[in-house]
Amino acid sequence: MSAQTDVAVRGTRSATGPGFLARAGGVARSSALWVAAAIVVLIAAIVTVLVQGGENTAELHYESTEDGGGRAFVEVLSDHGRDLTTTESYGEAGAALDAGETLVVYAAGWTMSDPGIEDLSVRAAESGARIVLIAPEQQVEVWTDALLYDYLGDGSAPPARRAPNCGADVANTAGTVRHEDTGSEYFSTSSEPEDSVFCYGADSGDVVPHGVYAQVPHGDAGGTVTVMGSAQWFANGTLAHEGHMSLVAGAVGTDDPLTYYYPVQSDQPGEGDDGEAGGAPTWLFPAWAVAALLWSLPVVLVALLVYGRRLGPLAVEPLPVIVPAAETVRGRSALLQRSQARAEGLADLRAAALVRIGRRLALPPDAPAAEVVARAAAASGLDPAWAEAVLLSEHPHDDETLIRIAIDITTLESEVTPP
Repeated sequence: MSAQTDVAVRGTRSATGPGFLARAGGVARSSALWVAAAIVVLIAAIVTVLVQGGENTAELHYESTEDGGGRAFVEVLSDHGRDLTTTESYGEAGAALDAGETLVVYAAGWTMSDPGIEDLSVRAAESGARIVLIAPEQQVEVWTDALLYDYLGDGSAPPARRAPNCGADVANTAGTVRHEDTGSEYFSTSSEPEDSVFCYGADSGDVVPHGVYAQVPHGDAGGTVTVMGSAQWFANGTLAHEGHMSLVAGAVGTDDPLTYYYPVQSDQPGEGDDGEAGGAPTWLFPAWAVAALLWSLPVVLVALLVYGRRLGPLAVEPLPVIVPAAETVRGRSALLQRSQARAEGLADLRAAALVRIGRRLALPPDAPAAEVVARAAAASGLDPAWAEAVLLSEHPHDDETLIRIAIDITTLESEVTPP
């Protein structure tokens, strides 16, 4: 019997099933739920990124266009040719000070940590860089030991509009400014500070120099710390009032490159960090990397659920009941009929007939199918060409042809007598 016949008898030749498009359609239908879930998660992620990636509306933030934002003064300085950089990075702020550049810091809100302030203060003192602080309040005492923040002694209500009341060119050029506050100002820690400037102070009669605007020397390399005590002077909605823009432009100067640092808490160093940024570990990664990581988690979960459903061969387990052979035959016949696999069904009939005929004629198991057909024709006395067509070559084009060939196989097999 030929190897082809043996393969057919073993049942390892698969019947022609559904085509590629049908199989692809089945896979699509089975995974439709997961695809829909992935689309929903993707849309949610896109919406989240769009919402979080919009304009930062925090007070005096350089992206904010609201009345309390700080975009206006940044653009005005840039439009007038100032080399200005904006950043939320502690590392970039420190690098600007190391390079001797002017650093403007939004110091309100207690966003910066004391170790971060001390580190930047030391670096500015060593490089001779200029620091401009916006409303630092009590934390000014961490930036420099030349200033402290306190209330006016007489308890009188401070005026909302203030004149310079000092000899500084910057303040006198700017003129009157607005400052609506409870009466707190910045005082010198020395009764006669050298090379220091205190302007826009309320007339309280206090002998210690004080004011809302102050500038003191910082370090031995020629640096200074300038305190701008009112956020109103920088805000979009009030920048054009009085002499605010003039005062801001004069305070930041016109020569050195300028960096506006807007600190965030997650980027601040803690105790014992030696001035290196700390806080949450996500500060090491850009914002898009964190978003990509969060997006990849549901994607990986969906992929595991989809591809983990059918991995590897099917497990073979004993059936809990005994299935009669006739039911198996009928079930296979129904499958072949449903898929219109006439050629495969006829191949099974021919293979079984060839095996039985070969045994009846005492032929070896590896005898070729053509030899089995020739010996069967000789033993039955039938036409060899007809026997070959019935057992090997004729193709069933329709059900009637398949039935006729099956009957011919039975007839031929019944005529074969052993030698």
